[in-house]
Amino acid sequence: MRKIGYLGPRGTFSDQAALQYLGEEQAELVPCNTLEDVCRSVIEGICSEGILPIENLIEGSVNPVLDLLLETPQVTIQAEFMLPVAHYLLAPSERSLSEIKTVLSHPQALSQCRQYLANHLPQAILVPVESTALAAKRLVEEGGHGMAAIAPLASANRYGLAILDKNIQDQPHNCTRFVVIGTEPVPMKNDTYKTSLAVSAIDCPGALHSILKEFAWQGINLTRIESRPAKTYLGEYIFYIDLEGHRCQPEVAEVLQKLADESRGISILGSYPASRRLQGQEPEPSMATLQSLRSDIDLIDRQLVQLLGKRLKLVKRVGELEQQQGSVKEPSPPKEQQVQVAAIRQLAVQQGLSPDVVEKSYRLLLDYFVQI
Repeated sequence: MRKIGYLGPRGTFSDQAALQYLGEEQAELVPCNTLEDVCRSVIEGICSEGILPIENLIEGSVNPVLDLLLETPQVTIQAEFMLPVAHYLLAPSERSLSEIKTVLSHPQALSQCRQYLANHLPQAILVPVESTALAAKRLVEEGGHGMAAIAPLASANRYGLAILDKNIQDQPHNCTRFVVIGTEPVPMKNDTYKTSLAVSAIDCPGALHSILKEFAWQGINLTRIESRPAKTYLGEYIFYIDLEGHRCQPEVAEVLQKLADESRGISILGSYPASRRLQGQEPEPSMATLQSLRSDIDLIDRQLVQLLGKRLKLVKRVGELEQQQGSVKEPSPPKEQQVQVAAIRQLAVQQGLSPDVVEKSYRLLLDYFVQI
């Protein structure tokens, strides 16, 4: 039978994520003691897949998971999905909040409820443990006098705990992004994909700009980028990047090859179908209001003008350097212009734009910059 590993014990958010990922499919869920054990179970063939939390709406990336994915190239990301995260304050029996002296939970859960704890339980000592479910289990095992735990509702039901308060997370729409790992890469089919990678940049001025411009030239959208210490020496970083597209798409493959050639190293963490939403997690229509869409359009319009301004500065700088060197360049010959226009038209088609309209705009701008 298919086996799926996750961070246990039963009742954790990873447990909930594994159950909802399965849906109606049959599989054996294997609780693991640590995130490393989840990866190890997949590498050793004990489990065919593993579930790992990688990013939270409030706290951002789960850094140990990023490090783990980079350090275990034997596994690859095969899927992603979102899980709503609601935190409950639990105790062995009903009691007032003033009686609580200690609160146990996973470090991520404690951080996600930081404001609530400061406002309602300022007297409590916060004790991090391996998982939210383990925090609930310890209340039962240790008697729980003056103790409470932050855990999901499933833990309250599993261990028969009293609910002192619910939805105590600082962000009411809190959710966590989970990834599914396996040993086989996901082949490209007719689907929308994301690719996750880690790039070790060369330590020089403009290193990040050099990375980002490659994606910009190919029109590839980045959905996430952040840096983590490379753990080699102080000041060296690894950039974790999520982009839209599959590693086998020509434009993505071209950028990845350039990054491999121009950086210290690149690790592909996986190409996978983008955002498989769980039941009940479709975005509300109100989240994409007409006002917000118009604001996005206005922002893009301003960015277009800013980019044209940057191009103007570059053109002027080129002209100054040519004059200094006494090698003023003549306008591009017709054949070279035809190659440029063909590339522009192809890019327009890839972006769903009219190639004729884009070509006219390009030629208009080209004439303008040539005159300067």
